[in-house]
Amino acid sequence: MNRAVCAVLVLGVATAAGPARTKRADDADVKELLANLKKPDPDDRRKAAEAICDLCKNGDGDFSAAIPLLIDALKDKDAIVRGEIAESLGFIGPDAKAAIPAVRALLKDPIPEVRSKAAFALGGFGEDAKAAVPDLIGLFRDKDERVRASAAAGVGEIGPMAKAAVPGLSGLLKDVDPEVRLNATASLGSFGSDAKTADKSLIPLLKDIDEGVRGQVAETLGKIDADPKLAVPALTAALADKHPGVRGDVAHALGKFKDAAKAAIPPLTKMLKDADHGVRVAAADAIHDISGDAKLVLPVLIEGLKHEDPFIRGDAAHSLGEIGPLAKAAAPALKAMLKDENAGIRIHAAKALVKVDKGEVKEAIPVLIEGLKSEDKTLRSEAAEALGEIGPDAKEAIPALTPLTKDKNKDVRKTAADAIRKLQGK
Repeated sequence: MNRAVCAVLVLGVATAAGPARTKRADDADVKELLANLKKPDPDDRRKAAEAICDLCKNGDGDFSAAIPLLIDALKDKDAIVRGEIAESLGFIGPDAKAAIPAVRALLKDPIPEVRSKAAFALGGFGEDAKAAVPDLIGLFRDKDERVRASAAAGVGEIGPMAKAAVPGLSGLLKDVDPEVRLNATASLGSFGSDAKTADKSLIPLLKDIDEGVRGQVAETLGKIDADPKLAVPALTAALADKHPGVRGDVAHALGKFKDAAKAAIPPLTKMLKDADHGVRVAAADAIHDISGDAKLVLPVLIEGLKHEDPFIRGDAAHSLGEIGPLAKAAAPALKAMLKDENAGIRIHAAKALVKVDKGEVKEAIPVLIEGLKSEDKTLRSEAAEALGEIGPDAKEAIPALTPLTKDKNKDVRKTAADAIRKLQGK
């Protein structure tokens, strides 16, 4: 299952059911929280630090002018405050790179939870935190599993500049803790072909006791340019996994091998009748990726658009959009989904509809413009991105996009600005 699609749909479901997020903070809220961070009562400071972290995680408050104060709070006597503020700075990301030395120093904090949060936070700074990679690799041997798991995740978030961590991450694949194995596997995937040497270590984990690890291993094998002679047979065997989510992940991974996975077409074709509809959609997606056969998979994907599970409806819409004009037969069903009760689904349906039939642009634009007004930042960003992909034909959306260039969330601001440039033909 496509993770980006899942994230949007989860948030879309929450929005449909009612707000499930901290409200956006205005300047007065930020000022009050920062003042509380200086209070003598540690409970006041903890509450402020936790609230700041929540806001930074959601991108719903502007703390850019408060970076020096937040750095100072990393020295707080209270471990909870130190940990929450470290995470906050990581969520702010590269704009807070001045905090990297102070956050890095917390990797030696006596409290495991603080070391864990600091390791995770360093990943948020991306390649700016490359100097901390040796320290993070050193934490792969930490006695606390939370620290090992966060260190494994951190190097993956830093990206290619942390590829020296590949051998250590390969070693963590044998860790006793499933979260450590999971994060190590995911981070290996973030390095792409630089982690190709890990394929032999990853393949045995397709039989890991933890289904989350098994699914992540499949996804990672599809990302690291693993040797198809080794990976494809192992993945094909894993199509029989008892867990439907894993079967779907395995099918998706096989699709990444394109023509080299053609031997998997027969079992994937059988999966078009899997008991789990999500697996059927994943198998259809993989078959198209491997063989380019749209005719075989269209019925399954169109059927998926009607499923009660929004994740499955969203994945089916996404897959049809990736097929493009060859999936034009799905246009009527996608058009009907523009009225879906779930906001995330409406946006994905609009994106897919435009890709399968450009003649339906006028039908999709109002849905995407409505998405710009969502309380959910992810949906606002997704709608803006979709309008940008349409280009000048969606220029009527510029007035609705313009206010988002001043959105409280930095990702929304950037996406909206990019979309406007594309709509203007720049």
